[in-house]
Amino acid sequence: MTRNLGSFVTRLPAALLVLTGCAEQEPAIAPLAPPPAATVAPAPAAVAEAKKEEAKPAPLTVEQKIKAYQDGWAAYNAKDFAKFQSIWAENATSEMLDMGAPLVGPAAITETGAKSFANGFPDSTGELQLTLVGGANGSHIVGIVLLRGTNTGTYASPIGPVPATGKKIGLLAAHSIELNELGKATKEVIAYDGATVAGQLGLMQMPHRKVIDTGWIDKPVVVASGSEIEKSNLAAFNKEIEGFNKHDAAAALASAADDIVFSEASEPADRTGKKETLKGIDEMFKAFPDAKIELSSAWSAGDYVVSSGTLSGTNTGDMPAMKLKKTGKPISVHFIEIDKFVGGKTKNVWLFMNGAASAAQLGLLPTKAADPNAKAGRSAPAAANKAEPAKPAGAPPTKEAPPAKPAAATKPAAPVPAK
Repeated sequence: MTRNLGSFVTRLPAALLVLTGCAEQEPAIAPLAPPPAATVAPAPAAVAEAKKEEAKPAPLTVEQKIKAYQDGWAAYNAKDFAKFQSIWAENATSEMLDMGAPLVGPAAITETGAKSFANGFPDSTGELQLTLVGGANGSHIVGIVLLRGTNTGTYASPIGPVPATGKKIGLLAAHSIELNELGKATKEVIAYDGATVAGQLGLMQMPHRKVIDTGWIDKPVVVASGSEIEKSNLAAFNKEIEGFNKHDAAAALASAADDIVFSEASEPADRTGKKETLKGIDEMFKAFPDAKIELSSAWSAGDYVVSSGTLSGTNTGDMPAMKLKKTGKPISVHFIEIDKFVGGKTKNVWLFMNGAASAAQLGLLPTKAADPNAKAGRSAPAAANKAEPAKPAGAPPTKEAPPAKPAAATKPAAPVPAK
């Protein structure tokens, strides 16, 4: 960039010549001292630009952004909310997938999101199980996080306060964070199943996953490299999405390993094996004949493919496995999906959607949930439909993935990236 300093200097002669007469000469006139050099001040805009460039910090490296992301989660886990708030960019947004409008700004994300969740679960933590890094210079990080805590305080859920139940929660969530070049979080999306939280707290009587107590043994951090393997895995994934949208179950599982494990957060248990997974997709097509996946993004990092988008369809058929009778109603839910490939085959699928949101769209949610602490015959407001307020946002470096081949399927901000 050319910089115009907007300054110049004008100089006058050092002395004037002496005038002389013909007869008697008058004493020579002393030379005049040169006037001070005239200067023009730099243009204000140029000065401001110069100062801005001088003060501009150097962009963080990929490794530094990963550290910032991890520090963000650490800040939430330590309940260091001053540090937690500092990880967010000025106009950052934090969204819990299909759980209401995003929170905007560091203060709202911290006070309304992270602190509110911590009030209900004082010992809550988010433990990264898998960290995938993509985007320009590590600008996009997606993690699988194990959220745990004990409900010993009043939880300010989106549908009202939930009294302490004394019960524990433990579930996996997908956490997507976008970072600027200085490692500040600009956008966060967290996806988990609200119905699972409500079920684990005893607020809703419906099938849900049991509390997860322990995390993964290995907790890999994988950075996208643009390798041929990554390109091949991404191409295979996109082919499967095409097969799904054509309602060709075999094509939707064309790259699946025989021992694939399909983990859909809103289902009470995993589907294991290609045969069982295929059965789930066939059942999905019967219940939602117009089911469709629309991807908003898909990228790969090492052996993993990360995708996000929308699953939509109209429920015009029964779904026995989910004990669902046709409702005739449409759904449109967002997701984040992570697929792991081994030797070109899909070995694991983790699909994160808010099952409470799809159940609400189908008219299946009760208006109130049973209060586990109430006496017989009494009930209290439930945390159903929107499951809870934004979770801690804290994971700094730390947002909707499709069920590449989902069975039925069915967001303060959980800890986010530190900046």
